[in-house]
Amino acid sequence: MPIFLPVALGGLALTALGLGVKRVLEEVSARPVFAEGTSAAEAMARHGARVAAVRAARQRVKERMRAYAERQERARRETAEPFLTLLERLERWGQASAREVLTGSGRDALTALPRGPVLRGSRRAWPLRGVSGEEPPPGWEPLLEWLERGVLTPEGPPVEVAGVALYPAAACLPTAAAEAEVVRAFGEAGEALGRVETFLDAVHARLEQLDGRVEMLQGRASVQLAYLEPTSFEADGPEPRERLRRLGYLMGALAEALRWPVLSRDGGLAALPAPLED
Repeated sequence: MPIFLPVALGGLALTALGLGVKRVLEEVSARPVFAEGTSAAEAMARHGARVAAVRAARQRVKERMRAYAERQERARRETAEPFLTLLERLERWGQASAREVLTGSGRDALTALPRGPVLRGSRRAWPLRGVSGEEPPPGWEPLLEWLERGVLTPEGPPVEVAGVALYPAAACLPTAAAEAEVVRAFGEAGEALGRVETFLDAVHARLEQLDGRVEMLQGRASVQLAYLEPTSFEADGPEPRERLRRLGYLMGALAEALRWPVLSRDGGLAALPAPLED
């Protein structure tokens, strides 16, 4: 349930607050000026610090998403696709089959990966939803746009993070004359932003976990893949087949890791996959 704060919101441009928005010069003067040392001034300063913290947390998530998206694409293109090409060739030659090489879940994950070139725009939700050829869930566009550009506007679709309507929380502009009401409004907005920051930190940590697992699995699978050539199966010896089985296990685990989501469809933190729970 979005949290809407009891404040009046104009077209305050959140660039002034460190989150990016337009019309700064038009409306920043609408913000009241509180005497230095008053409770209202201190509350506004605390709120400003919360906004800056959310700004920094968003930037960390953005950078980690970008790095993880690049790793996902490299693993898909440079490791998973060559393996599938090799396996398909071996199946045509009657030297191996996917059923004997891959587990059921690994086979399903591998076959669900997109094949061939994938446009960058089609990969923008991969870090949060896992590698797939599907479109992001309905309603994700405002969140993805904010994570990418850091822009909030009163006219655009609302951005919700951890159940918090982000624009009202960040653009807190109390109009009440009573100082206690001003302090309360800034306090509620600051608490909401604190929940956003905590959630973004958890997203960042999960991205790091998955990035590390994909890196490890891709590295091990790539080494195994480099030793296997279709011609190595011509002698019908046991060694290439054993390597292929080991590689199949690694590739299945890699494909499953590539498809693990960070966020559920409703925008909450997804359940952690069993291999990472330990």
